[in-house]
Amino acid sequence: MSMLLMTGQLLNVFEAPKGTNKEGMEYGGQDKIQLLGEFPLDNGDVRNELVTLTTHDRKAFQDLIGQRVSVPVGVFAPSKGSVAFYIPKGSKPRTEGLNG
Repeated sequence: MSMLLMTGQLLNVFEAPKGTNKEGMEYGGQDKIQLLGEFPLDNGDVRNELVTLTTHDRKAFQDLIGQRVSVPVGVFAPSKGSVAFYIPKGSKPRTEGLNG
């Protein structure tokens, strides 16, 4: 079970384009979601930010577009000074109590 939850309005579900790099290795094709999240600021204002996450179960999100959802996320640091989020395999979105 993930200890972190990301909550926001689900705006989009899509498949990343596929391609081949210069070395002949294929890339892309992952299922992705886009959440519009609200990040509270120290001064009381809110910053909206679009977050794109890879998912292993596109169908679990397809019917939730436009709704406020919460999904477990993991975090890793791909390079110094930055972090990236991902949806752990087997995680499902929830909407209970989030949409009013």
